[in-house]
Amino acid sequence: MDERGQNMRLPGREPIFNVPKVIVVLLAILAIIHVWRALISPEADVGIVATFGFTPARFGFLIDQKAVLDSLTQLSRQSELEAQVGQFFLTYAPPNWLWITPLSYAFLHGDKTHLIFNCIWLAAFGAPVARRFGAARFLLLGAIGAIAGALTYLVLHPTEFSPMIGASAAISAYMGAAARFVFPVNGFLRAGWESETRPLATFNEMVANRQTMAFIAIWFISNLLIGMGAQTFGFSQAPIAWEAHIGGFFAGLLLAPLFDQRRKS
Repeated sequence: MDERGQNMRLPGREPIFNVPKVIVVLLAILAIIHVWRALISPEADVGIVATFGFTPARFGFLIDQKAVLDSLTQLSRQSELEAQVGQFFLTYAPPNWLWITPLSYAFLHGDKTHLIFNCIWLAAFGAPVARRFGAARFLLLGAIGAIAGALTYLVLHPTEFSPMIGASAAISAYMGAAARFVFPVNGFLRAGWESETRPLATFNEMVANRQTMAFIAIWFISNLLIGMGAQTFGFSQAPIAWEAHIGGFFAGLLLAPLFDQRRKS
């Protein structure tokens, strides 16, 4: 095939790998951070997680010191080692850096599998959102999703000493936003992915759309099952913060109209 033939494209068809540049950059950043953490010493890596991971008890300590200290005391009765670890994550990082952790935790991942799965979901669900919303709005929505996930987890676990890490809450926000336009009322899923001009669905329209409701139902059920059984079945060495995923999902679902740069026809 000559050079001209290589550049030809069938009309109406999209490239197989049509990922917006902003997502390629994000994937590269997440991968670089993870590789860098793998190259430093385990001690230094723990310090990175303690500093930039989201530890609810650090915020809980500002709200109710007694509750956090009581929880630490109770933990020491069960395991002195776990209490020492909890105290480490509570006190290690500089206090001034606490306020960036509701966002910075999203750039850290527990292991290679955690990173790979999040990158797959980011490429799959982030791509239509990035194309429709634009790079700046896309990044802002992801940041708000990460923060919403952190706050949701904080409300439910204000005395948790284990840091939460991972981009799942931000990606869940993209899933929530995508649910409002990728599923056509009539047609196949592919037609929904390719549409970037369809107005965002209202909540009544979403309820009436079987594809949308099936997606949301499957998403919630899978999150609950993974959150409850990930460690049991060996999918993860640490608990899955599924509550944060739900917080991010609702942020994307509810705030999508504020970030949509398309105009209703």
